[in-house]
Amino acid sequence: MRKSSKENIIVVCTIVLCFMLTIGLCSVFSGDGILSVVSFGKSESEDVYAVAVGGYTDMTLARATADLIKGRGGAGYIVDGDTIEIIYAVYYDEDTAKSVQAALGESGTYVKQISIKSSKLKWAGDLKSAVQAALEYYKLAFDGLYETANNLSDSTIEKQDAITQIQVLTSQIEDIKAVFYQKAADSDSPQITEVKLALITAIALLQNIKRSDNTAQFVSSIRYALVQLVMCRQALNIS
Repeated sequence: MRKSSKENIIVVCTIVLCFMLTIGLCSVFSGDGILSVVSFGKSESEDVYAVAVGGYTDMTLARATADLIKGRGGAGYIVDGDTIEIIYAVYYDEDTAKSVQAALGESGTYVKQISIKSSKLKWAGDLKSAVQAALEYYKLAFDGLYETANNLSDSTIEKQDAITQIQVLTSQIEDIKAVFYQKAADSDSPQITEVKLALITAIALLQNIKRSDNTAQFVSSIRYALVQLVMCRQALNIS
């Protein structure tokens, strides 16, 4: 029996925690030059949009297709729900995702919204500002990975530059984690624990990006981590 989509997300997050706890089409995935990207800071919503292909009932075929997508710089992230679907990449806004979908010119692709619930953090009490600061890890990681993947696929930066950017990003989130752990040291709230696990997961995702000598594979690994980041943020239960 295949796992549900929600179970699949939980498994992905658990696997990541256990570790601590061709190029032309790559540029199409980036969406650069098609439409300007919308910053999270300009919207109250954290929803993102994925270019995906679905309808698979056979996991072997889905994995083969995912490998082809990865070989061209896409995430190739498999979501095993009622039917199997594969995510090419995620984008800030629907218009950019639709433009990329059209540029791909592949039948069966579609744009899906990945909704992330907002929380007023009423449960946080005196720790509300600390939680808000900790949750900035998501925007920081998304922005950093998105930009790095696009710039690497467009040859705007070299592989070593991408590695350095990922290392800096990892260090920044580790700093956020250290500050939050200190401020929340006396709290045993389940929501606080969720935020702590989210920070650990984000760091693990960054550390497990494969620094391949092959540019398309490197870009694919970054985009795969980006999809994982979104899915794990969506699963974060802090309402």
